[in-house]
Amino acid sequence: MKLEPRRYIVIVVLLWIVSIFASLSWNLFQIKESAEIEHLKTAKAFVQQVLITRAWNASHAGIYLRISDTLQPNPFLQVSNRDIEATNGLQLTLVNPAFMTRMISEIANKQGDVKFHMTSLKPINPQNKPSAWERVGLLAFENNQTQAYYNTGKENGAKSFSYMAPLVTNKSCLQCHAKQGYKEGEIRGGVSVSFPITQKKNGALIASHFFMLCTGVLVLAGFGNRIVNLTEALKKQSNIDGLTQIANRRFFDETLHREWLRSRRLRSPLSLIMCDIDYFKLYNDTYGHQSGDRCLKKVAQALQDAAKRPEDLVARYGGEEFVIILPETPSEGATVVAEQVREAVESLKIKHSSSGIAEYVTISLGIATRTLTQVSAENELIESADKALYTSKEIGRNIFTHADDI
Repeated sequence: MKLEPRRYIVIVVLLWIVSIFASLSWNLFQIKESAEIEHLKTAKAFVQQVLITRAWNASHAGIYLRISDTLQPNPFLQVSNRDIEATNGLQLTLVNPAFMTRMISEIANKQGDVKFHMTSLKPINPQNKPSAWERVGLLAFENNQTQAYYNTGKENGAKSFSYMAPLVTNKSCLQCHAKQGYKEGEIRGGVSVSFPITQKKNGALIASHFFMLCTGVLVLAGFGNRIVNLTEALKKQSNIDGLTQIANRRFFDETLHREWLRSRRLRSPLSLIMCDIDYFKLYNDTYGHQSGDRCLKKVAQALQDAAKRPEDLVARYGGEEFVIILPETPSEGATVVAEQVREAVESLKIKHSSSGIAEYVTISLGIATRTLTQVSAENELIESADKALYTSKEIGRNIFTHADDI
């Protein structure tokens, strides 16, 4: 099935729209991916600093700090040397990696937007109880499904990025966690970090794609319309006789075939009139070919005016011959049209001194009609009309003859 030119233009415009939306979606996705990678790098750097600090603490088996109003002994650290007194009477308490991490996180939470949290599925300190998203990550760590866990969510109404890395049990950790059944090298929890992120504004990107979308549609529609008009003009020219500006032989053949099929499908009559200008060769010899061309134009226009229904087709068959297709027209109707055509040409009063039958240009006509019982093929319809035309010429010209009367 052939698509009309306008449908091609619509398809091209739709493809352009789809490609623009695909480009916009891809760019937005890339921006999101890039932002996530940057957030991930930042979060890893924060957590890495915490883990390095913990490793330093663990390498010294903990550190002792002075007990004060802001630093009290860790009640969850059950070791014999947790609290000691210096020779000068200074009271000290042991700060292990976990306790130090908590103190650092508290300072960070108070002073900035970056928040740390040490957590576990089996926390000794209730403050280390995991949040909902941390619990998902801890379970993934225990099942060896991932080496890190992160997500994007909201905190206090603002968009935030959260990241968690696993905590691996080492010897210093066993002081507190051995009684929980942990062994060295096992994952016993995680360190999470969260910080607010700014939603990147994509207004410029969206605006640029919208501009490209509109510009492309306008350009494609403009050029497409010109192409369609040119195509239709060429198509029209291919169907029009250059001299008389009525339908040509090619378009006649296509139309007759189409109307023949329709007539057969609807079981309706189809009539054909073949016309020939009487003594046209003598007219050319007498008045010259330019006058002959003018004569053909006037006759063609007269035929065109006589065939008044929109569905009727007048075409130049060749030389001085013309044909008229009359869809859904029985013999009686075709006879009426034939007489109107004959009179229309005669009323032009184009002087023809070499004519053997009149002083003006006349035409002879042959009529054939397809009915349910007559004419089984479209070429037979043409042959019947042509035979009727030949009979009109034989018996006197400037008359019409119906094939049924032969």
